[in-house]
Amino acid sequence: MVFNTPLFLFLFLPITLILYLLAGRRLRNAVLMAASLLFYLWGEPLYFPLILISILCNFYLGKWIERQRGLPTGKRKALILSILFNLGLLAVFKLFNGYWLPLLNWAQASLGWALPPEAVGYIRKFVSFPLGISFFSFAMVAYAVDIDKKRSTAETSLVHFAQYVLLFPKIIAGPIVRYREVAGQLKERPLDAPSAAQGLRRFIIGLAKKILIADVLGAVVDGGVFDRALPGLPVGAAWLVLVCFTLQIFYDFSGYSDMAIGLGQVFGFRFVENFNYPYLAGGVSDFWRRWHISLSNWFRDYLFYPLERWRHGAAGWQAVNILIVFLATGLWHGTTVNFIIWGLLHGAALVLENGCFGRWLKQAPRILVHGYTLAVVMVGWVFFRANSPAYALAFLGNLVGLGGSSAVLPYSIFKPVQTHTWLALIVGVLLAFPTFTGVQKWMGERQAAGWLRDAALLGLLLLSLVFLASSTYHPYIYGNF
Repeated sequence: MVFNTPLFLFLFLPITLILYLLAGRRLRNAVLMAASLLFYLWGEPLYFPLILISILCNFYLGKWIERQRGLPTGKRKALILSILFNLGLLAVFKLFNGYWLPLLNWAQASLGWALPPEAVGYIRKFVSFPLGISFFSFAMVAYAVDIDKKRSTAETSLVHFAQYVLLFPKIIAGPIVRYREVAGQLKERPLDAPSAAQGLRRFIIGLAKKILIADVLGAVVDGGVFDRALPGLPVGAAWLVLVCFTLQIFYDFSGYSDMAIGLGQVFGFRFVENFNYPYLAGGVSDFWRRWHISLSNWFRDYLFYPLERWRHGAAGWQAVNILIVFLATGLWHGTTVNFIIWGLLHGAALVLENGCFGRWLKQAPRILVHGYTLAVVMVGWVFFRANSPAYALAFLGNLVGLGGSSAVLPYSIFKPVQTHTWLALIVGVLLAFPTFTGVQKWMGERQAAGWLRDAALLGLLLLSLVFLASSTYHPYIYGNF
């Protein structure tokens, strides 16, 4: 179950909200916990027992870590066990999910036997990536380290801890909410009508981003261009596909984050912001201060800073530490070569920006800095989305007219771009930047503007539902990580 489905919008969410409002002060947490359990069970029944076992392990490991805080580093076995358990679980599923089919094919070829195609299809159906495991694993590592560093205390209630882990607004694709950020909110939260209304508005905006922009542009991106081996794309078509994907992944993920933050606010939680106009960035380092902020901050606090302390801040090692962080960032997204290249590309850009090139960027015209940033980010998106490094390089060649073709692409690969797709593209470009900040400020200063805003949001909601009813299901891109 995900947010952009009729089941969630017309059944799960309304019933949960009604029960939450009707429940007394003592029962609201029970309603939210039951809803979160049902949400995860519905979306991931196969791995539901695994997530429960993991919750139990992390809960008791947290208590053990707290008891060992005064011991020397080498004797704090609970912390080491917690990190190995969570990262190991993530690594196993990343590798298994990415390489089980090639390994199966290799085994069949080596042993001289072959499974029937029906059996392979049956295995494929049941081999999946546990829902939200990347976000859950990193949150649990942060929980363990924060307890060890005395930034927070271990949760004493298993129910509250399970609610923190399974809270349905954030379980699928984050943001990565650290326990210490919501510890006080787990036990009791005010039922604030104005804040809940603001959360619902944020949810509608996120839903519109996902359905009206990301999914519409996804029809261009996901039609087959990125799934063909080395197609000869015309220059115009290649650029259109790349721009559409650049906007699709932003509105898909930021739309989900808006929905998650909005739903959290409805139930009294305050989640961290996850995006801040990333395509406005002046440099790749600035981009990562604006893109997937909760992940960037996690890598900064739990990998980069420890590496820096371990190297005693030696300047010669800083570049190595940055590359390690971005190698890990790429592997967090996937274990294929493409994700590794994507991560190291961003890491190399940050290394350059920490040197003479970075000093030049601070003095260069804003338009040049912005152009450089978008160039690095969009080249990275090619590797992120392509199915192999060879295809990514060929696609980059198509962008500059190398290996392209003037022939008409097959309809099955590149459908004619419709009017509403062009409209979504234009609106997507405009909203990726603070284009309407003046309008928002003007509306905020006028009381009557609230009615206009809510009427516009109601229109967006109705339009989103119309598009939802007339389109096929589009999963969240980051739901796969």
